[in-house]
Amino acid sequence: MGSGVVLVLDGPSSVGKSATLAALQRRWSTVRSGPLVVAGLDATRALLGPGGRGRWAELVERVEPSVAGLPPRFRYGPLGREMTAGMHRAAAAWARAGFDVGLDHCIVDTAMLADLRRACDGVPLITIGMTCDPVVLDDREADRDDVAPGRSAAQRAAVLDVAHDAVVDTTSSTTDELVEEVLAILDRAGVSRT
Repeated sequence: MGSGVVLVLDGPSSVGKSATLAALQRRWSTVRSGPLVVAGLDATRALLGPGGRGRWAELVERVEPSVAGLPPRFRYGPLGREMTAGMHRAAAAWARAGFDVGLDHCIVDTAMLADLRRACDGVPLITIGMTCDPVVLDDREADRDDVAPGRSAAQRAAVLDVAHDAVVDTTSSTTDELVEEVLAILDRAGVSRT
């Protein structure tokens, strides 16, 4: 088995990363010869226990409330940074073992981006930025019971302007349409189909 690819869907909470990866995973056998291992922030946080909350939550990440009309602030804590670095290395190791990997991510600074690229050195890495109208994102977040209010706004303010391989807007696209967009991006990037 040759090297797999690491596909990163990057963007704020509620933008559609997890839903797109889950749908892509269901279609993957029509795209590539092996499975798609889906991992990322939610799965990594869940390693700490139900919802990644409780005792470790503040060390993983936090949303600081809005002050003086500024948006809330999203910050990775020291444990969150270490877990994110571990996630990068796990994804690269799986790819080197021949598995394709899909990561949901929220890259917030150049150090995190550099770490991802360093970890995936020698492994095909494709990053796709996911954007959405802020009002739609806030509405999506309000419909969820697994996300703290304000997380999406805080992450939108923190997300680094990364030079992705491609950017998709999820504002009015269905999950199936997003999967088709991602598959087209993979084709353009030369990721071979089976």
